[in-house]
Amino acid sequence: MAAPALQQPSYLLANLKADWTIKPLHQRCNEMSKIIDDFPAKELHAIFPWLVESVFGSLDGILSGWNLRYLQARMAEYNIAVDFLGPSGPMMKLVYKLQAEEYKYEFPVSYLPGPIKSSIQAGVLPDCPLFHNKIQFPMSGLLLLNPFEYYMFNFASSLIAPKNYPPGQHGSCSDSAYFVLVDTYLKYFLPTEGNVPPSPFSDTMGTVASPAPRSPSVPYVGYGGHSTSLLKRHITHQPSVNADPAAQEIWRSETLLQVFVEMWLHHYSLEMYQKLQSPQVKLALLQYRLSMSSMLCQPPAPPGSGTLHTYQEPFMPSEEHVLVVRLLVKHLHAFSSSLKQESIFSSPSTHSHSSPLEELKRWVFTRFVQQKLYVFLQHCFGHWPLDASFRAVLETWLSYIQPWRYTGEKNNTQADGQNRTVPDKWASFVQENLLVYTKLFQGFLNRAMRTDLVNAKSALMVFRVAKVFVQPNLSEMIQKGDGL
Repeated sequence: MAAPALQQPSYLLANLKADWTIKPLHQRCNEMSKIIDDFPAKELHAIFPWLVESVFGSLDGILSGWNLRYLQARMAEYNIAVDFLGPSGPMMKLVYKLQAEEYKYEFPVSYLPGPIKSSIQAGVLPDCPLFHNKIQFPMSGLLLLNPFEYYMFNFASSLIAPKNYPPGQHGSCSDSAYFVLVDTYLKYFLPTEGNVPPSPFSDTMGTVASPAPRSPSVPYVGYGGHSTSLLKRHITHQPSVNADPAAQEIWRSETLLQVFVEMWLHHYSLEMYQKLQSPQVKLALLQYRLSMSSMLCQPPAPPGSGTLHTYQEPFMPSEEHVLVVRLLVKHLHAFSSSLKQESIFSSPSTHSHSSPLEELKRWVFTRFVQQKLYVFLQHCFGHWPLDASFRAVLETWLSYIQPWRYTGEKNNTQADGQNRTVPDKWASFVQENLLVYTKLFQGFLNRAMRTDLVNAKSALMVFRVAKVFVQPNLSEMIQKGDGL
């Protein structure tokens, strides 16, 4: 009797594949929800990779899946898809059910962003803890991921995978099911109020396995610091995963954030990637950034004829990609600004008494986002067409340099419509991100000089930047930071 049981997962998968092509989405989701409830993890394990690909499309873009990026709120299937894939929906229930059994799934290294892929292929372990203990030996070209990681990698990849969609499916990015799901995941796993909800299904399947993505070499309370190692860590020396119980409280939050940042912002060359990681070349990196900034918006150099071409990966994000990055930036500002007041003014020695989520709020930008977002924006400033579509990049930049807009505080403008004075408490943020204010501003001016300002949309972009930089006290903060 054991033999038929072993064949059942394949039989189940074959039936699902047949049904997937002939049944409407609502019927498929209803039946899949029942299967997720009724079948044990051992049998669901076999269908999980197929289901993920069926939803998000193939990594090579040949299969488009549910077309979440073009599924608009006005469409009948929109609510069905959003409900099925939501943080408390059937798909996430499946993820947690498989997570409890510690299953692993393969993700090809070849579909990672260029610098990460090149680093792994060169035998250098990426600095991001997300990749620790996930690379197979001998080198197989695959990452071994737990179900939550596998789901989020595929979800994030679907934003940047080239896909051929049927004509007539274009609509507003902010109305798409994909955009709404990104927003929903951010609010759920990186909450501005309260804690990350526990798995709503843990009562039916026991304790969900919670691997901590942070290694012992990066203790939680040391999020603000930098590695002091001057040696590259070879890929065969992967640090063991830290089983710190406190860290496990927010492992899903950290995983989601790291996947989004690595997949959406990490697009530049291996040389630049290594410079970003090595404390030994901090000065050289700064000089390199300055030299790149002076070259912003210049005509592209011919192949092999300059530093900019040599260091930049030939990658241009779509407008939709940039708008999703802006959504990420805005939410992380709100998330970081929700740090409790007692935590803000506590000394470093007392940080260990803060909750893991509060510590994540404290270091979310400096540890995870700051450098990669700067280089991402710099790349866009230097390579984006001189047309009105640059507005998406511009608004992402302006959102990042105005964290005070996302604090949740009301009355951010004066009653007469004039800008409020930027509070002094933001001086440290301005100083820590000085190049984002100064060098990207210089890059914008270079673009504006070459743009047709008779065009109303182009003129509006100049107005938007001017309005931001004339906010009282901001220029003083920038000048003070520049003089340090």
